Amino acid sequence: MDICAQLMAWSRQYPDPSAPAGQNEAARAAEDKFLARFAGLVSLDRDQVAELVGWKFHAMAHRKALAMRGISPQRWDGHDGGPGAAVLIGKALAASDDYEALATMASSTGGIHRFGPAMSSVVLAACRPGTFTVADSRALATLRGLRLIPPGPEVFRLSDWLPYLSACRALARQCGLSLRQVDRALWIGAAGQSLPGHQVS
Repeated sequence: MDICAQLMAWSRQYPDPSAPAGQNEAARAAEDKFLARFAGLVSLDRDQVAELVGWKFHAMAHRKALAMRGISPQRWDGHDGGPGAAVLIGKALAASDDYEALATMASSTGGIHRFGPAMSSVVLAACRPGTFTVADSRALATLRGLRLIPPGPEVFRLSDWLPYLSACRALARQCGLSLRQVDRALWIGAAGQSLPGHQVS
């Protein structure tokens, strides 16, 4: 099976490979409807960001709680003279540089407290879906299994962002998929499946 056919097969198994096809299709449609509410927005209010945190970490209560600390009322408006989460999100969404867009929110120094690459990329992918995708450690592992990006640790680092994003964009172009479809496929693909040696043009 070629890489595009494999991605399509994986994407159809999202979010639960063991679920009936109709159930997965309905789940994807519901997710698409939810995310469509954010597409094109250049700023977000605190409630909107809280919704995205809940979506990303719905099954990870601890990580959800940590991310919510980053948008606490105090941190939302700024404290200690630094920019608050609201300002950082607006700056990130306006950035023309791919690395700056993520690092503005994800940096451990000056970014949004406890957001990191995962949550920061969710904001970017939700608001600019034609440009960005979610920085996900499972998808990262799949890309490494496919030998499309260099090997590295399991955790998603800021330094992984540009090669990861470039590989996802190349797959989307090559296979005629949206970045969200690619993300879903790579997330499913992490369950031990790989196609080593494939190259993306």
